[in-house]
Amino acid sequence: MDQLLNEISQALSASLNPEVNTRVAAELKLSQLMEVGETGLALATILISQQSEGNPPALELKEKIRDAVLHGLSDPERKIRSIAGYILSTIAQSDWPDEYPNLFALLTELLSSGSSDSVDGAMRVFAEFIKSELSEDQILPVLRQLLPVLLGIIGSPERYSQLTRSRALSVFYQCVQVLFMVKDEHPQAVKEATDHVLPTWLGALKVLLEIDPRQDVASSEHWDGLTIRLQVFKIIERITYGFSRAMSSSLPAFMALALSHLEQLFPTFHAYYLQSGSALVPGTSEDPAEVDLLTRLASAILEFIATATRTNSGQAWLASQSVKDVVPTLIRHTVAWAQMTTDEEEHWATDANAFIADEANSEESWTIRDTGCDLTEVLIDRVPAETLQGLLAVTKQIVQDSMQGRSSGATDWWKRLESVLAILGSAAYEISDQPTGSAVDPVRDVGALLTDVVPSLLGLRDFPFLQGRSFVFASKYSKILPPQMTSQYISAALEMLEHQGTPIPVKVSAIMAIKFFTTRFSDDNEPGYGEVVVHAPRILRNLTPLLGVTSEDSLNLVVDALFPVIEMGESGWLTPEITEPLVAALMDVWVKNVKDPVLLSSLSDIFLALAKCPVPTVYQAVVKNTVPTLASAISHSGAGENWISSSAIDLVTSLMRGATKGQLGEGFFAVLGPALFNCILVTEDREVIQNGIECLTMVIRKGCDQLMNFVLPTTGETGMTLVLKVVAAQLGPTTLESEAGGLFIGDLIVHLLRNAMADSEQLRAVLPELLGVLVRRMETAKTATFMQSLIIPFAYLIHERLNEVLTLLESMSVGTTNGLDVLIKAWCENAEAIQGTWPQIMSVVALCDLFVCDNPTLRSIHVKGDMIIKPETKDVPTEWASIPFPVKALKILINELQNSAEDPLAYQQGKMHAPANADVDLDAEEDDGDEWADEEDLYRGLKNEELGFLSQYLDETPMGDGDDAASIDSDMKDDPISRVEIRPHLVNFFRQCAQSNVNDFSRVADELNVEEMIILKKAISG
Repeated sequence: MDQLLNEISQALSASLNPEVNTRVAAELKLSQLMEVGETGLALATILISQQSEGNPPALELKEKIRDAVLHGLSDPERKIRSIAGYILSTIAQSDWPDEYPNLFALLTELLSSGSSDSVDGAMRVFAEFIKSELSEDQILPVLRQLLPVLLGIIGSPERYSQLTRSRALSVFYQCVQVLFMVKDEHPQAVKEATDHVLPTWLGALKVLLEIDPRQDVASSEHWDGLTIRLQVFKIIERITYGFSRAMSSSLPAFMALALSHLEQLFPTFHAYYLQSGSALVPGTSEDPAEVDLLTRLASAILEFIATATRTNSGQAWLASQSVKDVVPTLIRHTVAWAQMTTDEEEHWATDANAFIADEANSEESWTIRDTGCDLTEVLIDRVPAETLQGLLAVTKQIVQDSMQGRSSGATDWWKRLESVLAILGSAAYEISDQPTGSAVDPVRDVGALLTDVVPSLLGLRDFPFLQGRSFVFASKYSKILPPQMTSQYISAALEMLEHQGTPIPVKVSAIMAIKFFTTRFSDDNEPGYGEVVVHAPRILRNLTPLLGVTSEDSLNLVVDALFPVIEMGESGWLTPEITEPLVAALMDVWVKNVKDPVLLSSLSDIFLALAKCPVPTVYQAVVKNTVPTLASAISHSGAGENWISSSAIDLVTSLMRGATKGQLGEGFFAVLGPALFNCILVTEDREVIQNGIECLTMVIRKGCDQLMNFVLPTTGETGMTLVLKVVAAQLGPTTLESEAGGLFIGDLIVHLLRNAMADSEQLRAVLPELLGVLVRRMETAKTATFMQSLIIPFAYLIHERLNEVLTLLESMSVGTTNGLDVLIKAWCENAEAIQGTWPQIMSVVALCDLFVCDNPTLRSIHVKGDMIIKPETKDVPTEWASIPFPVKALKILINELQNSAEDPLAYQQGKMHAPANADVDLDAEEDDGDEWADEEDLYRGLKNEELGFLSQYLDETPMGDGDDAASIDSDMKDDPISRVEIRPHLVNFFRQCAQSNVNDFSRVADELNVEEMIILKKAISG
């Protein structure tokens, strides 16, 4: 590796040599090195290395270097200024302000010099300087000096070029970003700055936008003027978002200007981007290849309107009588600008991955259409009546115009129709849930489209993008489709997959449509569900071959489409004949993409779904075609290939998670066991160890009998012996790094006790030794999560065998004390940090058992209580009260009762009163709090129903830390602890203790603080 690093370093250095032959030879050498497998790693090593030969230059020399570079900012040659700006901003990262305190003054002097070259060079430094170099206490003083100078540059078109003025606006944009970032830390200072600065700047920005934008696209050489407008719209969007109250009075004017820009610039967009054979798109005078200026500007305008619409001022303007036609106009503009460009047509027609990436709205490929779809959803949310009425009217008109254009032979008649279907499709969720029967009935009107217009588009083979869009559009509105039409649309989509000559856009769209059709059902009894299930075998037969011929985004799409299909009808329609080719193809996908974590997650979900299939022969076929291959991969992963064994273990775990308890299949663990144990016990990779322990835990949960009967062929060791070796290996070391690998040991031990205690003589024989190891490890445990792994097994055993375990612990010597004392103290200190629903319930139930236990040793143990804060050391509390265990246990249980009653989400939405001691800042967000719509005071862009969904999702997550609902349903649904609800359990427990005065309950309760006493009394009295 060292030799390779040296060769690459020499070749890279030589590639910069001004002598042509040397440079060419170096580039050829680099091409040869690229064929070496480890070259990528070597390049990454060079990239992140911070080493340099020799000593840093002397301070006097550094000063000369800085002066020379600073002088380069004023060079007449643009490329020199650009390089000098980059170098100086890099120097500033290490030298400013300590060794270069006058940098800001020097840059400001350049800005004020009147030289266009100097101003341009300084701007290149300031753009990065403002963003990353200023601390919070430096920002406001710097801005007070800088902003007036910037404003002077922007307002001097006769002295400075459009690109220089654009860079000045870019610096101001960074200033706005910085002010927003620090306004919570310095609210008053930022308010004063914005009150003083923003009105002047907003006026200047308004003047810039009032200039006719068409003059900036009149030249066929460059469109430099668009860079100014782009920066202006980015700035006003940020001001609207961060300082909306300061923007409220100017917002109507800016929104009107935004609309006029969309209208006045569209003919240029149509001529250069939509028409076939159009002229080359001009860039900037500095970069002719920067041909996306107009599309970026359109996206910035639509993004500004979307942000403005979220404010009360913007919403009121859109709904006002004076501009009642503005929403339909805005929708028409949005649809027009969202049309597919000729470049997109050419690119997407041959590159399925690019088409899918753009359709998925990925951040890397955010388009005008994506911004337009986002704006449409915002409009529906803010001004629903006007938006829906306008959207449906625009759609109706476009359908008519498109049909007329088709009849008259127009070549691009389909583009606007495809665009409006995409916009409508993006709002399917909002529109499908609208009430029906009113004068404005979007469900009725979209239903008419689906029955009267879209079917005729499905056969337009000469217009593949419109044909494909029709499939996707119909699938997104499948909720309102009649069941018979659902079946017809799916059949049509499958025909596209079965036809050999189907164009890429249509085939991709057909797969997307199938995915949407199969994922939209939440209930098996929904209308249309049966019609979709009927097609499941045919869908699977068509998708399976695609696994072998797709890659990247297209492969992810196929895999994502498979999962909901397999789950339909509880997988009861699967047969071995269908399943075996599918599994073989999936394993091939795994082998080729073993490093892809996203794909691995999807494959795990599919294997889980396949394993759940109630048809025994299907599960057997899956196991036969996966487990031997995966076990071999676990065994033969060499050094440096831990990701292979880790992902193979993940897939095996998913199979077992879906299997029925006790039915892993004959010989399952005999094949898996040798590879799994060897991997866990030999590897040092923490991720592999964690995944291996999870897998072993799943074996115990689903096939403990196979583990108990397992014997390692090479050594004769039993499965139980090997499990105990794994436990010992994870509990042995005492470092933070080692504890990371042992976090899941507690789950393994608990499930081992649950499943093997009754039948394993070997486990019962070694139980005292195992518990002794756990207790002794508590004394050196460093993390709360690892401590949980040590405590929860005791909680389970205490609940199941209270007296036996207490007697064992009392007799166990640990240093100068006994095992019971160590356990109780560790438990009490970490009880409130226990995570996961099942572990939390188990801890609560076991503490209740301990509280009512009449054990003198237990009741005599003293543990850490509340903090003692002395008047003279009130700011440095270092002492703790020592209280009896029963008092501490009661405090913990009361805290658990209180936590079980809290609903933070409801509190955030105003449905609960804030606690008396809540830290509520009534003056917070004084700048713009009233300007944002009510439901977004705390969660901008997140609505109540979305918060409710989040709450429901959190509530429905029954276990934590790796236990999912599926595994609980299958092997823990009969577990009594899983059915315990903490609040009713504790209320009942407290009442019984109070009524019978269990273990002197009333005296113990007297030692509670006032708040705890109030909670306890309320629980007892009801």
